[in-house]
Amino acid sequence: MVHNISARVFLIRHGETALSVGGKHTSFTDVPMSREGEGQVEETRDCYIGRNKLIDPENVVRIYTCPQKRTRRTVEILELGVQSQQSFLDRNDQSKTVSPLTGSQGNSSESMIQVTSWLNEWNYGEYEGLSLTEISARQPGGLDWVIWRDGCPGGETPEQVSARLDELIAEIRQSIEKNVTEWPGGRQIAHATRSARDIVCVGHGHILAALALRWAGKPLDHGIRLLMEPSSVAVLSFENDDLDRPAISLGRRMMR
Repeated sequence: MVHNISARVFLIRHGETALSVGGKHTSFTDVPMSREGEGQVEETRDCYIGRNKLIDPENVVRIYTCPQKRTRRTVEILELGVQSQQSFLDRNDQSKTVSPLTGSQGNSSESMIQVTSWLNEWNYGEYEGLSLTEISARQPGGLDWVIWRDGCPGGETPEQVSARLDELIAEIRQSIEKNVTEWPGGRQIAHATRSARDIVCVGHGHILAALALRWAGKPLDHGIRLLMEPSSVAVLSFENDDLDRPAISLGRRMMR
């Protein structure tokens, strides 16, 4: 029996690093995951990825990640996009690298892993390597620092982050909309078919939370604070399968 499952976008955060354990804000500093962080990703893979699990590799058409070691290593451990090897395509210079791993089977040539700066962590600028306590101590007059509103001096503003994520979302939607059903009245339905439809984005805490906000059409200063634990999984989808209603899925039941 073939179940109708909407196209989905899975957000997966990398496992912990030595700096994230200490609450340090890390964006462009290219630190690797700790051994504990790699173990977290292995647990996520075993729990959520596989046939009849939340993320079925056969349904994944494309994978996005950013260039940092901790995210690329997360993709390798998850064993998504694997045929005889994992192929990474750097979107900046079009160079290709491979990891000689074996595991779950990718679905098509389009499942090549896209390495893109769209998913770089929010650039913390002068706050790179600082904890929230240290950042708060720098604020004039004891004002609270809110990244969604204030951005980072020497780094990125909410508007800059929104602009690059909107480009990514536009590409993701284009991929999903390749195969839709148009109902009377022009309503477009993201019905599942036998073709792979799901997208996976592997990244960092702040940028994935920002991606979820922009997916739902919300400005980053909207005041919503979304949290992603290391190696956790979030799901973006569409309300009632309607492509005009992008939504954040707060819970999914397992399909059999």
